[in-house]
Amino acid sequence: MVPLAVPCHAVPLLLLLLYLPLPLLLATTPSRHQQVSSRGYHISPDGTYHYKDTPNIRYKLGVGVCLVEEVDALNLTFPLPWTQQGTFCTLPTDLRRQCCPGYTQAPLQRGCPMVKEVVDMLSLVQEKNTNGGGDGVFLQLLTPRYHHLLTSLPSALTLLLPLHQGFRSVDKRTASELAREVPWERDHIPALLLYHILPRKWSTGQLRHGQLLPTLYQHHPVTVSKLGNKMVLLNCVPLLEVDLPARDGIVHFLPRPLTPAYTSTLAGLLSAHPDLTSLFTIIGYGDLLDQLREPGPLTLLAPTNAAFARLPRRYLESLTYDPRYRPALVALGRHHMIRGQHCSLNLSTKTRVLTLAEEVLPISCRPSLKSGSFPIRISVGSATVTEPDVVVSNGVIHFVNSVLVPQMSLSLVQVARNAGATYFVLLLKRAGLFEDLVSFGPYTVFAPSNAALKKMKTSVMEDSKTLREILLYHIVLGSHATHTLRDNQALPSRLPRAPHLRIKLGTKMWSVNGGTVVRGDRLAFNGYVHVVDEVLHPPAETLARTLALDPSLSRFTALVTRAGAWLWHQLSRGAGPYTILAVRNEDIDRWATDTFTYYRLLHDTRLLNLSVKMHVLGDFMMPRVLEEGTTTILRTLNGLPSKLTQSPKISHYSPVSPHSSYRSPSTFYGSYGYKNSITSAGSLCKPLVSSLKVFREEQHEKQAEEDGRCI
Repeated sequence: MVPLAVPCHAVPLLLLLLYLPLPLLLATTPSRHQQVSSRGYHISPDGTYHYKDTPNIRYKLGVGVCLVEEVDALNLTFPLPWTQQGTFCTLPTDLRRQCCPGYTQAPLQRGCPMVKEVVDMLSLVQEKNTNGGGDGVFLQLLTPRYHHLLTSLPSALTLLLPLHQGFRSVDKRTASELAREVPWERDHIPALLLYHILPRKWSTGQLRHGQLLPTLYQHHPVTVSKLGNKMVLLNCVPLLEVDLPARDGIVHFLPRPLTPAYTSTLAGLLSAHPDLTSLFTIIGYGDLLDQLREPGPLTLLAPTNAAFARLPRRYLESLTYDPRYRPALVALGRHHMIRGQHCSLNLSTKTRVLTLAEEVLPISCRPSLKSGSFPIRISVGSATVTEPDVVVSNGVIHFVNSVLVPQMSLSLVQVARNAGATYFVLLLKRAGLFEDLVSFGPYTVFAPSNAALKKMKTSVMEDSKTLREILLYHIVLGSHATHTLRDNQALPSRLPRAPHLRIKLGTKMWSVNGGTVVRGDRLAFNGYVHVVDEVLHPPAETLARTLALDPSLSRFTALVTRAGAWLWHQLSRGAGPYTILAVRNEDIDRWATDTFTYYRLLHDTRLLNLSVKMHVLGDFMMPRVLEEGTTTILRTLNGLPSKLTQSPKISHYSPVSPHSSYRSPSTFYGSYGYKNSITSAGSLCKPLVSSLKVFREEQHEKQAEEDGRCI
């Protein structure tokens, strides 16, 4: 065998490869550019992981190697991959390999196979401080008292060590509390030290969500929060380095000192805090304090007094002292409560939360210029969290700079204004109906859009009596949401002796009389607002009189009157609901043939009855609520099915033959009418009788398009 010759200049390169740093020895890692661009990753139960843009390339960790997730922009490292999406607060994250706690590298070996020498906690803290990682203040407090603590406690300890410069992010109240010396075992020890020592050994795997861990600081436990992917938080502060073994216990590293949790409840802190008196008043008058005393946990978004001062004074006084506003008061208080304990780090991973008022608040997170262990800014709805993570015995409080006003705390007038019906609100004031919709109810308001009201005649708006009647017709007694309405339901308006409003439900849209609802289900404390695209006028005529008064429908009206006294009587007395597919005079002759003419219909009673009944639907039908491109099956008075196909601008009506599958279209040019409706059709549908010649569907549709007939 020929020996392998190695050039002399290659020897230094080979030696360099033998002493490559750890990240290169473990496995092939995607470049930083790949990590940032791919972002999302997935970790399998077997310990392998891959990036979502390259699912076929899997990476396996070496012996004693762990993954951490870094946020370079914030100089932040999490002890495990937990974001899953590869982003934290809109910033990209990277996955990095490092030796697991208690392990280190071995020369010429992959991974971290060598177990570190286990030392006592004091030595571990001193080593961390020497490397610039520990907090010097904490070390100064621990060193002279370390042996006294060990001899006084029979078991191993858990030490929670704040990292370097962690005290810079501590507020004055916390710093004062931690610096205070408290009696302990015939000695006086700073609360800072006692609160960061647990009287037993706790690894992160043993911790449970919601668990209270006792500390050496009596009556001040530490609350455990565990996010879904095993990220551990203590008093809402995440552990950044975990499970470092020591001879006398275990050590976890924190980005900042823990704030001692209040021993009181949410209600107790709320009543004692000088900057939350306005919120305390709202919650107290709403009888919600008992809910804040329960075990919970709850998350309370607490607007400060300055935030409440920016609300209109009259609105706050009405909420507080007017019993009619009690539903709004309760909704306002519950809108600031969230079920469960949601720390700020947990909120930063969410896009929305559901409040106890059953309304959704959007959440956003962005980097902040503020210095600290977590320089991020979280917004909940229209408010920004100014002081996060105030932990109490039954939850957590986040101070916010704005009051979160739910829809349920607004009146119908305010909701209509927010929905864009501003012109309608102005007309309510002019007609003297403003106060009714502010304080009374429950009502359902069908508010015409601004575009619809601009089409109204000036004379109508200047006549206060007529204007008031029109507006009253848009107000319905009772609270009606979309999910409570039935098809063809009749709703009584506040206009005395006026016909009821008729509801027509479509698959995706719905209408009231001739108006289509464009923005619906806007909830107020005293009802609902639905914005419609038409002004709803109280109909003054029946279907029969509407036909008789329209000269363009005189020939079609003559057919209806000759078809039978029963039908005309029904249309005259306002029975229904009916929909008439009427044909204009100029369109009558378009469909006529030698054997099927207008005059033949007048003299053939059987043919006339069949034809007219095909133009009367036993239902209230509004083509505007039908989805474009869909076909709806309808029933005429003679019991035959008909199809209504909705096109972009017109609708095609097609009677279906009981003897074949062919159909022929009529075209709708518009709709108007009473509590039923009249629709102008472009052609008159002839009755489908077996004696007529049957065409195949394709041939029939083509012929119908050519001559405009509806056979």
